[in-house]
Amino acid sequence: MKKRTPTQQISVRLAALDHERLVLEAERKGSTVAEVARQRIQLAEKQIELRDMLASLLNHLTKHSFVITSTVAGLDPDEAEAARLSIEKQIRRRIK
Repeated sequence: MKKRTPTQQISVRLAALDHERLVLEAERKGSTVAEVARQRIQLAEKQIELRDMLASLLNHLTKHSFVITSTVAGLDPDEAEAARLSIEKQIRRRIK
């Protein structure tokens, strides 16, 4: 038998169209609106976690690519640091 975890109730106001979509999906799945809402929240949490993991991986790969590139270019540690700072400054300018 499945062990139940404690639950808390919340109330959320939705636009009529969003509510209608939840109702239609629940009917299609033979489920409840609450279960569909829970599934969507869980999916959103997984997507946020995945986005954060991908951002971390991109940061990691970018740093390693820079180290490899500066090594191949023959930059000494001071030149590599100056190049890194220059690149970060250029990137910040493009983002703003």
